[in-house]
Amino acid sequence: MYGLALGGGGSRGSYEVGVLKALKELQIPIGAITGTSIGAINGAAYLMDDLDLIETIWCSLNKDALIKFKDLNIPEVIRKRGFDFDILLTLLHQILDEEKIRAHPIDLGIVTYNLTAKEPVVVFKEDVPQGKLIDYVAASANHPSFSRLEIDGAQFIDGAVFDNIPVKPLYERGYGKIIAVNLRTLGDQRNLSGPYELLEISSDNALGSILFPDPETIKKNIRYGYLDTLRAFQRLHGATYYFETLEDFTMLSSLTAEEIKGLKEDIHPLFFHRTLDKFQNYLQKDYSLTLAALEITAEALEVDPLKVYAHQGELLDALQRRMAAVAQGAEKVRVREKVLFKDLDPGALLALSLASPKLAIANLFIKFIQNRVLGV
Repeated sequence: MYGLALGGGGSRGSYEVGVLKALKELQIPIGAITGTSIGAINGAAYLMDDLDLIETIWCSLNKDALIKFKDLNIPEVIRKRGFDFDILLTLLHQILDEEKIRAHPIDLGIVTYNLTAKEPVVVFKEDVPQGKLIDYVAASANHPSFSRLEIDGAQFIDGAVFDNIPVKPLYERGYGKIIAVNLRTLGDQRNLSGPYELLEISSDNALGSILFPDPETIKKNIRYGYLDTLRAFQRLHGATYYFETLEDFTMLSSLTAEEIKGLKEDIHPLFFHRTLDKFQNYLQKDYSLTLAALEITAEALEVDPLKVYAHQGELLDALQRRMAAVAQGAEKVRVREKVLFKDLDPGALLALSLASPKLAIANLFIKFIQNRVLGV
């Protein structure tokens, strides 16, 4: 049985919807969910047992959903010391059902901060007075940019000021296996490890603004959360791309000694190894320089990162189609990516590796692939 810690991160919380969809699909047993800020909202919403509704609500949000910029009265914002919080509070009372949440077998823990008492508050649903559960969920998400929420005469603020990824309350609750979802906000740099088995799920992709939802970004985030969770549980493979399986292909056989020598000589070693560290961490036993270079090149040429590829050969096919389309002028690349198709001398390649190691690796990988196609 796992404990699940959902981190805060405002609009980036759409990523957690994808995580929850995958956990449910995989039938991962969850005994308790703790949440901070949007994590508390998503956790409470999950206990409503209607993920489709949660996703529909998320996908309906836009930059004006929580802050009505058209009718914004700056003097009123200053007087209230923040944007009107009633919009979010009303929405939560409309979509969350306290009795359903309390009746659900999965426990719910909420992190907020009591400004009046100047102390953090970590409460599980049985600790919250009847009729106040939704208010405490809202208190956890009372971002400093909003006016303060009061509960029984005390003012509360976003729990992120205390603990943005509440792993510790789960451990104290007796959970030895914990899943933590990290939305990569500025306050999420601390090490979450401890005397428990930890599975951290996060994205290296940009998840967008914290305060201003964007419908297209929300859809992408949900997809990334779903796929990253499948990968975390080893149902998918890859580092920046997603593969059902990894297979051996002649065109993607291990780089030759001469090709590896070229990479190491033409690219500054410090930046070369730093760039590949991420791939080694993600791929571990599946790591190969060829696979890392394939993913780096596909990323540079903006090959669809949200598709699940049957294997790395399918990604190579997509990459070659993209290269052919660019070469024929049927598709365009950004100005900085045009360097990928240039025959650079060692000095220029070294300079590129200092400015953008990924582009330098991609430039060489394209040459390797072209040479293999030609049998050179």
